[in-house]
Amino acid sequence: MITFRVDGVPVPQGSKTVAQGGGKAWLRDANGAKLKPWRALVQSVAEAALLEAGGVGFDCPVELHVTFFMPRPKKPKFHLPATKPDIDKLLRAVMDALTKSGVIRDDSRVTAVSMYESFTDDLNPAGVDVSVFEDRRER
Repeated sequence: MITFRVDGVPVPQGSKTVAQGGGKAWLRDANGAKLKPWRALVQSVAEAALLEAGGVGFDCPVELHVTFFMPRPKKPKFHLPATKPDIDKLLRAVMDALTKSGVIRDDSRVTAVSMYESFTDDLNPAGVDVSVFEDRRER
């Protein structure tokens, strides 16, 4: 099992915008300015956790347990962060970082995910807790 914590405000990945220049158009992440540093931070912490665990990533079916801790607004609408950003877009950034770090060979190896969003508190600042382990289910 590889487990780690990344402190910082989680950034979603997924929404795209069209950029144009020099007679060409291309797609880019709508929040790339925030996404790139967040994904790089997750990748760096994941690489350190991988080395601490022996340096061998997973090339088999894996299960992810992920908990995102989001900043609490002054007047939250709900008791949990059931507002934007979408939890699946937060997960995309983490899964890409897990792949780039070598923790998992490819995000297609992920066969089970449990993910949660909570507000920050005194014990849990903004960030994400990640656990990756082999999925040993029979079918």
